[in-house]
Amino acid sequence: MKLRLSEFWLATLCWIFGVYTFLDNAFSANQPHRPYIDEMTQLFGEKGLPYDYDTYFLLPRISVATGLYLSFIFLNNWVFPKYQPRKKWNIIALLIIFTFVFLTTIYASYYRYDNFLAYPSFGQSFINSVPATFKIFLLFLSYTIIKNLVLLYLVGNNKSQTLRTRIMREVLAVFLIWAAISFVLMKSDNSDFGPFWLCLIPCGYFVYAFNLYFLIPNYQKEPNKLSGYVIRLLCALILAGFFSMIFLKGLDKLSPPKAFLTMHSLVFAIAVLFSWFIYNQNKDQLQQLYSLKTELGKSSADLQFLRSQINPHFLFNVLNTLYGTAIQENADRTSEGIQKLGNMMRFMLYENNLEMIPVAREVDYLKDYIHLQNLRLAKSENIKVEVNISENSCQHSIAPMLLIPFIENAYKHGISLQNRSWINISLRCQDSKLELDVYNSIHPKNQTDPENEHKGIGLENVRQRLDLMYPEKYELTIRESQIEYFVHLTLSF
Repeated sequence: MKLRLSEFWLATLCWIFGVYTFLDNAFSANQPHRPYIDEMTQLFGEKGLPYDYDTYFLLPRISVATGLYLSFIFLNNWVFPKYQPRKKWNIIALLIIFTFVFLTTIYASYYRYDNFLAYPSFGQSFINSVPATFKIFLLFLSYTIIKNLVLLYLVGNNKSQTLRTRIMREVLAVFLIWAAISFVLMKSDNSDFGPFWLCLIPCGYFVYAFNLYFLIPNYQKEPNKLSGYVIRLLCALILAGFFSMIFLKGLDKLSPPKAFLTMHSLVFAIAVLFSWFIYNQNKDQLQQLYSLKTELGKSSADLQFLRSQINPHFLFNVLNTLYGTAIQENADRTSEGIQKLGNMMRFMLYENNLEMIPVAREVDYLKDYIHLQNLRLAKSENIKVEVNISENSCQHSIAPMLLIPFIENAYKHGISLQNRSWINISLRCQDSKLELDVYNSIHPKNQTDPENEHKGIGLENVRQRLDLMYPEKYELTIRESQIEYFVHLTLSF
């Protein structure tokens, strides 16, 4: 949030500075554009057209600066923060295309007025503006990707790093340093050291990283196979040298064979020796990262903690339900409710500790909960509950108690004994996909409710469990209006 705010103010300052510069040049006493104005007035006069500086020069440039500013703010401070965490890539792509067309239209207006004598039609100017706008969007997307990588791998939590995050963090840091020095070399037009830095340094880092993170750990597992390690290392050196030769050949900077081999052999030898030195200095840490013990242990602990949060919260709500049923002094219904609770207690005690259970058992648990809740609502005519659970047998497995928070949330917030209320529950399991839809009405919270001061943890909890157990395999949509709350979950097995 702080970074986006800083980006907003930095972009705003750049836009203000740009607009101020245009206006200052236009209205300054020195009139720096007077020769340009005189030349354009003469050219337009030859065509029998009047020339206006504001229309053909000043306003088009201000409009482009404003369009760039608005496009950046729209994408960087609204589109990506809103839809990227939810992985709505189709919506992001659509909004990027919309912004591209918007910016191209503005740039085409600028291009038309700036080249009015050559391209007076807007259509031709629009076509000619597409390459320039495309380059602008490439720069923006590159900035967004690099920013996210920096936030993820350089600013992220170092304590929870895995082998993959360590490599990505190191690659990103090397890339940023390499790019910064490359920029300086290009500006200084250094024809001697520039090609060497552009080509040989990335190839040398490839040899270093490949040897450190893959070749050496595999060799340490089987120290007797020295020949295999040497062969793989030589293949990596030959591959890196081949790419370096192709790159330098393309730049027409390929040095004589003797100089080429000497320089590359020296850099590659330093990379190999340095990788062995780093490995010996960080042997324990690298072996731990290589086996992924840290990440697996953290995930297991997170799952156990999340499950421990579910049970007390759920039992509190069930006991409240039975209490309300008992007040109505209907012994049959109370005994039926206790029987359902017994089934659910056994589920939590024996099956909730398993990593996976059959979907059919999870469905039975949901049915028991729904039946238990409906006991106390049976005599309320203004409450309508519709349940459509597919009876088709589902042969897949699911994490236990993954679906109940959505149902529980609907009963907790969607029922009012004084106002018209409704809950619609639909569950389908077909092929390799499970879909759950829950609609419920919304009512103001009862101030006398003892849970009113306690924020629910169910939905946030299940979202964390989905991230841990089904990464990239689920879609969770939650929408809310003034009268209704909607949840849609799609789970791929």
